[in-house]
Amino acid sequence: MKKFIVISGTMGVGKTTISKELLESLNNAIWLDGDWCWMMNPWVINEENIRMVEN
Repeated sequence: MKKFIVISGTMGVGKTTISKELLESLNNAIWLDGDWCWMMNPWVINEENIRMVEN
């Protein structure tokens, strides 16, 4: 089962900080961000992930 976590809020409330912590603490996690496009743990590039990022 895949889980989807949405983090939103105004600038300066710690969205990036909590996202970094979650990425490091969760297994098989991906961080999709408008600025960075994608960060993964572990880093896996496959067709499914490429389609997810591009769409």
